[in-house]
This record gives sequence, structure tokens and C-alpha cells, in this order.
Amino acid sequence: MRNSQTQDGLTLRVIAGTHCNILGIDLDSSRQKGCLGFSIQRTDLGPVDAPLPPAQQQARWLPNLLQFPKDTSDPKQNTTQTSPLQSFRWGDWVATPGHTYRFKVIAQYGQWNQLVPGPAVEVEVTTEGAQLPADPQNPYAAVFFNRGAAASEAYQALFGKYGNIEPDKLPADVQQQAFTWLSRGLKEALLAFQSQAQDSTYALHAAIYEFQNPELLGGLQTALQRGAEVKVVYHSRPGGDTAAKNAAAAHAAGLDAVCHQRTANPSGAISHNKFVVLLKDGAPLAVWTGSTNWTDGGLYGQLNVGHAVYNPQVAQKYESYFQLLYNNTDYQPIMAALRQLTTVPQVVKGPDGLPALPPGVISGQGMWPIFSPQSDLSMLDLYAAICHKASHLMVSAPFELAQPLLNTFQSVPPGVLHYLLIDKTASLGNAQEVSVIEGNLGNAVSVATTLDSPLHDYQNRILEGKESFHHAGIHIHCKIIACDPLSNDPIIVTGSANFSSNSTHNNDENSIIIRGDTRVADIYVTEFMRMFEHYLFRGKSVQSQVANKPLGLQEDDSWLAPFFVAGSYKSLSRQLFAGSDI
Repeated sequence: MRNSQTQDGLTLRVIAGTHCNILGIDLDSSRQKGCLGFSIQRTDLGPVDAPLPPAQQQARWLPNLLQFPKDTSDPKQNTTQTSPLQSFRWGDWVATPGHTYRFKVIAQYGQWNQLVPGPAVEVEVTTEGAQLPADPQNPYAAVFFNRGAAASEAYQALFGKYGNIEPDKLPADVQQQAFTWLSRGLKEALLAFQSQAQDSTYALHAAIYEFQNPELLGGLQTALQRGAEVKVVYHSRPGGDTAAKNAAAAHAAGLDAVCHQRTANPSGAISHNKFVVLLKDGAPLAVWTGSTNWTDGGLYGQLNVGHAVYNPQVAQKYESYFQLLYNNTDYQPIMAALRQLTTVPQVVKGPDGLPALPPGVISGQGMWPIFSPQSDLSMLDLYAAICHKASHLMVSAPFELAQPLLNTFQSVPPGVLHYLLIDKTASLGNAQEVSVIEGNLGNAVSVATTLDSPLHDYQNRILEGKESFHHAGIHIHCKIIACDPLSNDPIIVTGSANFSSNSTHNNDENSIIIRGDTRVADIYVTEFMRMFEHYLFRGKSVQSQVANKPLGLQEDDSWLAPFFVAGSYKSLSRQLFAGSDI
């Protein structure tokens, strides 16, 4: 949901997701002189279907860890009421799904220790509900992100009273609270999806790379006990110990009889899917897909997404793909079948020599699944063409991006913004390519920066030890392309597929392209920016410590100048999120 308001030269736009809200602010030139920043108040008006009476509505000033140099108060207790935001974008990352919020932004003037309020503006929005549809035959899309690895301070605030210890070492009665908090509804939604197979008229068909979490496997066993049909195909190719772990977990869950092992060539590739098809009377109703492996690391360690699509046509595509995997179809035959099942649209070369979408390709509102292995790399050219058409772009990638995508980021036209959320700088190629991309004024790069904390110690331990060798140290695991997500014609690419040659040509993978769904785009944008901002701030904090230059607020209006340099990243970003003309 998006809503905006302008009052007395001050503009506020709020983009609401499920657990997050993003505030975009703009300030007219007539109001800039002497401005020291913005105070932000959030009022929770309660559930959308049961609003709270005014006396019970909770209002609070949003926090700000940065403070004025002469302010000696505890920065952890600071709010924007006394330490105003000196930026034009702010994230509220602790919203409750399905609640209505009123945000009030006040421009502050005067002196750092005697602020004088100026113009103010208010906007109300309602966050998305965090549940699956009551009737799985209704068209709907539900998106769930876990908390990820950027929540170490929040973890300490909640569980630090038990000591400086990791989640699985907390007192037994507290551990489940910690894991539920880390899952943030992702595991619970996947279990709820499984529970929609209510009786013998339903079926669940799952293709899973890492098939190990006891609760998720138990959900399938419970569906079996209800009489539903359950079929599973999991990765069992050579390399690492994933195949052995999958087999052991399936056996422990009593699922041997319903599981097939994916062993067909090429032996060096991985069967990397994480999807489940829900069927009723043999007809596909919905599909659960995304980046989440069925492991503790996938649920509680890495940033991951689960995306439930209630669309019979899309679900039928996934069911046809599942049957190919379940029957252990060999490499060449499955590539031939996938060319027919999900034909990859051919792109053209634009005037600049980069891939471009021709008219009529991925056009209008809709969803287009694409499966691997592919016989060529047209899939990567399609991704690159989608990226290249964007006036603003957000990409999340755990591993190295293929060259067609890197080319898009190496040459950014004036007025175009790219936000890149990556696990390691190596995702951007070799050292020279990294330098070019990071040096381009149109690219903003945020890298997963970890801190010493009990949460990170736990996440690193499960990713290094219990997970696939591919996932050691990987904290950003979502594979997302968001093309013009804040426009009225957004394109979202999500799924299991990494944006690489190996993923496209060798692995079993799936992606789904979603166009024109602003509700879905708003959820992806708010979650993307949650992680982007967390890691960007961490990176700056580490750099400031190394340089011995603490981050802080300016005591005059000089902080404004970089945000109003025409064509600059900060200026374009201000205009984008506030909904101003660029």
C-alpha cells in the first residue's frame, strides 16, 4: 500500500509492506534554510478489522542512533524527537501485519539543543496481512520473509537478559520464542500451506534441494495422516553431504515411501528447487516457491523468502515440472521438455548493445514461470533486459552475477538508480568489475557485513556445519530482481535460481516473473530496503571506526546540500521514495 501527502512544503510518502514501512520525505526549497532534520512519530491505530479507540492507540517517536556531537545522552535511547533524521528516507522495520499506522513527520529548526518545530504532515497506511487465504481456490499471492542476519542488536534487546548466548543455547522454554522470532512467519506459513491439504482429495508435490528440517518434514507426515497424497523429490547428486543428510532426514520422518531421489545427470549440478504444489482432485491450485531451503540455516540463518501463488495456470506449470523431476528425467530430455513448458522469450539488442525487451514480451499484468536446466543462456539475457529497462532497480544476489547482468551495472545512464544487495563483493565479478560498479554514481551497493554477536555466531555455525557446502558463510540468500518496483508497472523476479550460468544451464531451478502487481512489489521493496539499509549502516559504522570518525548529526543545515545536487544518487533517491518528479 502506498499513500502520500504534502503540507506547507513538506511531503511524506509511506510504502507499506507486511512487517515494514518505508517513509520517503521531500522538502520544498522555501523550507530548507535552517532545517536540522525531521522528527517522526508513529501511532499504531490497531488491526484494520478492529481499530483501537484513541485512548488505546500507541504513539512513539521512531529511534535514531545518530546524535549531535555535543549530545552526551545514551544513543541507544535516542529518538528522532531530539535527534532528528538528517536524511529523506526512513525505515520502520517493526510493524505488525494487518495494522493501520499514522506517521507524522515534523521539520525541525532552531539549535541542536533547542529544536523549533516547523511544517508537519501526516499519512496513514495499512500493512499487509501475514496469512494464506482461507480458501486456496481464491486467486492470491502471499509473501513471507524471515528476519535474516541483520537483527543482532534486536536479538540482544529481546534475549540478552538470559546472557550473551546463542538461540539454541537459551533456556529450553525460551528457545522456541527465539526461533519463532527469527522465522518471522516464514516457517509458519510453509506449515500452513502444507495444512491446506486437508484430506484425501488433496495432494502435495514437493521438489526440495535441502530437505532436512524436522518440523517441515513433519508437516508432510501430518498431511499423509490426514489422507492427502504426498510426493517428494529431493537432491541426491554427488558432491558434498547434502544427499546423505536428505536421505537420513526423510527416513527419520517416515517419508521414505513417498520420496524419490534426484540423481540424473549432470552429476556436478544440484537439484536446487524449493517448491511445493498444492492439488485438489488432481488439479493444481497453488504453488509455494522462493529461496528457502528446508533447513535451520534457511529458516533462521540466511535472509530468505517464501512466495505462495494461488493461480491454477501457474501451479499447473510447476506440477508439470515436478513430474519431470519426480521421474528423474535425464539432462537432455528435461531441457527439451522445458523449452516447450516455459519458453524463454527472446530479447533483442538495444541501441547501446545491451539486451532489451521487445514489444509484447513480458507485457501487461501477469506471471511467467521459467524453469532450468536451459539449453542456452537466453534466461540470463531476459533478466539483463529486465534490469536494463529499469529507471530504478533492486537486485539481491548471494553469488556471482552472470556477465549479461554485470554489464547492466557497469554502465548506468543518467537518472537511473540501482540498489544492489549482495553477500560478498565477489558477486560483482573480479576486482576491476567491482571497482567500476561501485564507482558508478547510479549504483548503491550494500554488502552483508557481520558483527560479533551471539546471533551471528549461531548463524555462522549452522551455515558452516549443518548446511550444504555451497552455503557456508552465505547470509543473503534471496534471489530477487525488482524492476521499477515503486512505479505502477513493477516487475519482480523471484525463486530459487541464482543469476548465473551454472544455475541456468545445469541446475534444476525455477524463477517466476510477476508484472503489474504493486501489492507484491511493495512487500518486496520494503523487505529489500530493510536489509539494504541495515547492512549499509553497518558498513559505514565499520568504516567510521577504522577511520576514527564517528558518525553523527550536523548542527546546521549543511547536511541538506548533497540531497539537492541535480542528478546525484542522493537527489534521485530522495525524489524516488517521496514520489517527486525526477
